[in-house]
Amino acid sequence: MTRTPPPLLRDPAFRWYFVARTSSHLGDGLISIALLFGALRLGASPTEVGLVLLAGRLPVVVFTIVGGVVGDLVSRRAVMLAADVVRFASQGVTAVLLITGTATLWHLAVLQAVAGTANAFFAPAAAGLVADVVPEARRRQANALLNAAQNAATLLAPVVSATLVATVGAGVSFAVDAATFAVSAVSLLALKAPDRVVPRRPALLDALRHGWRDFRARPWLQATTVQVAVINGACISPFLVIGPIIADQRLGGPLAWALIGNGYAVGALLGSAVVLRWRPRRPLRVAVTIPVALAPLLVLLAAGAPAPVLAAAAVPAGVQSAIYAVLTSTARQVHVPADLVARATGFSTVVGLAAAPVGMALAGPVAERVGTDAVLLAGALIAVLSVPPALAVRSVRHLPAESTPGV
Repeated sequence: MTRTPPPLLRDPAFRWYFVARTSSHLGDGLISIALLFGALRLGASPTEVGLVLLAGRLPVVVFTIVGGVVGDLVSRRAVMLAADVVRFASQGVTAVLLITGTATLWHLAVLQAVAGTANAFFAPAAAGLVADVVPEARRRQANALLNAAQNAATLLAPVVSATLVATVGAGVSFAVDAATFAVSAVSLLALKAPDRVVPRRPALLDALRHGWRDFRARPWLQATTVQVAVINGACISPFLVIGPIIADQRLGGPLAWALIGNGYAVGALLGSAVVLRWRPRRPLRVAVTIPVALAPLLVLLAAGAPAPVLAAAAVPAGVQSAIYAVLTSTARQVHVPADLVARATGFSTVVGLAAAPVGMALAGPVAERVGTDAVLLAGALIAVLSVPPALAVRSVRHLPAESTPGV
């Protein structure tokens, strides 16, 4: 008996959007291991690893607000398409430099800065395009499907990238990465989004002020954004800088790091499956509580646990990431006016990610001074302590799943 696909995937517009987003996420997943171990093979120190990662993340912080405004005022599909073309070019050049043995750390930093700038325009436009192609009542399902596909890509990408890095080198992984952005671009060309009523285009600063006023008027949006900023800066960024170095020195290299990443991705898939069917009445109350699941992974990495144990600890960390992402994304799409969704996503992303470059820049030097264990244990404690302040915000505790005027 043939199983029919979910109804949303029978909609051509959503189907092409789904393929574009999934391919793009696969490309993002390939970059991580290839970049980290490519830098390590070029002799990068912990501080230099952090700086290379910083080069790709800082433009996201700098340009995402502008990307959000652009995504609200022009064709979101066109913005995503342009970003894919830029990422295809930057990762293709990176691949050539690594394969030919002419790459340097500054090459990696500059080219990832270009790709990061494109990401800053792609993400807010992609979030807004969901509202263009999916009715409000089905956006939670759409976000859960997208999140599940993203996590499946995240599960596959580290294995593919680590295998390529360990066998034929990081350059080939970057070449495959460039191809994923080409697939995304072709899918976006095929996507026919419904016409969207675009308000009269204000000046850029006026549009920014309008979006900022709306952001400030929603305490729940501010609270979740600040929590993400704290976790990104103090927990995730140090983990991403220190973890690969520990894996390279003690656990067996890129394949061990990929195993840990797979544990995280399996957890994220489980979380996506849960939230696809589960509709909590107070979604943000759930979302802001579950980051405590990050703490065991950081503690065990500091304690010198073997890779299989770390992979198991990464599963609950992945579960929380998927549930958090779906519930907060859906809250923005449901409770923020449609013409401000990309800007809300832009402000939320830029504030939420602002601490990540700082964390990446400081993780290496601080670890060299006080030790990697101290940095990881501090991150675990901060993940737990981030919950009470977020829950203290009334609208976080009481925001309903359905849209309510004035919320």
